[in-house]
Amino acid sequence: MRDVVTVENVGARAGSPKTRAAPIACIDLDRFCGNCGYNLRTLPVYRDDRTGIPVVRCTECGRFQSANDASTALRPWLDRLTLFLLGAWVLFLMAIFAHLCLAEGAVSYANLDELTEHVGSNIRRIGNVTIRDWVNTSAPLEVTTEYPEYEFFIASILFGSFMIAFTSGLFAVIAIPHWHRAAYVGLMLAMPVIAGGVVAVVWKYDAPHLFLWGMPYIAAHAGAQLLGGLAGIAFGRPLGRLAVRVFLPPSVRPRLAFLWLADGKPFPRSRVDPHPATANATAGR
Repeated sequence: MRDVVTVENVGARAGSPKTRAAPIACIDLDRFCGNCGYNLRTLPVYRDDRTGIPVVRCTECGRFQSANDASTALRPWLDRLTLFLLGAWVLFLMAIFAHLCLAEGAVSYANLDELTEHVGSNIRRIGNVTIRDWVNTSAPLEVTTEYPEYEFFIASILFGSFMIAFTSGLFAVIAIPHWHRAAYVGLMLAMPVIAGGVVAVVWKYDAPHLFLWGMPYIAAHAGAQLLGGLAGIAFGRPLGRLAVRVFLPPSVRPRLAFLWLADGKPFPRSRVDPHPATANATAGR
């Protein structure tokens, strides 16, 4: 019976694995060293004495690594695809918040536009219905002196601003769970400021003589949007957790455990958990 000799990675750092001289297999695919990128194909695979894990030693840099974890020829392309998807996700988030900011500004401007009319317009009113026969867009604007249900309109459009900003805050705390609370507050503060500033500039260009008249409305919308954003931050994840409990089966819920972990809460284990080990590990984080 042939003796099996134990050898060490000469010249490697302390703690390198001890392997037996008799190889158990060889690398038969294009796999690459995680340290230097050298192709490990045809190199022998040994079993580590201490852990029993198959390891391979790179002949280029001398580093030991798991034979199962070595990168294949497909790995660089997967890394590129991962980078591309991460970039696409960041662009998607930026587009979502840009559109929500645009919506906040559009609601604010719609408020001003609805309460004003062009002087050259031939306006006829039949009950509560306003009919514009023609509109001279080059004519100056003036404030509508008679607007039916003014209070209801203002309350409704301010509530619309609040809900748009609430959606922004809810989306932020769910889609970007690793941010600190101050970052969410800063984003919710920046969006109405940017939207209100753009609306103020556009309104000053469209109706300079009504600029001061329109500023209270712009400020009111900015305030409603700020409150809505803060409410979205406060109630976004609780509403997300409630939706997960109501609409998703227990087997799928662990994939959304970050809704609990981001707030420092343990992930709740269901009564019938098909993966108890996973639930225990998640709850112990």
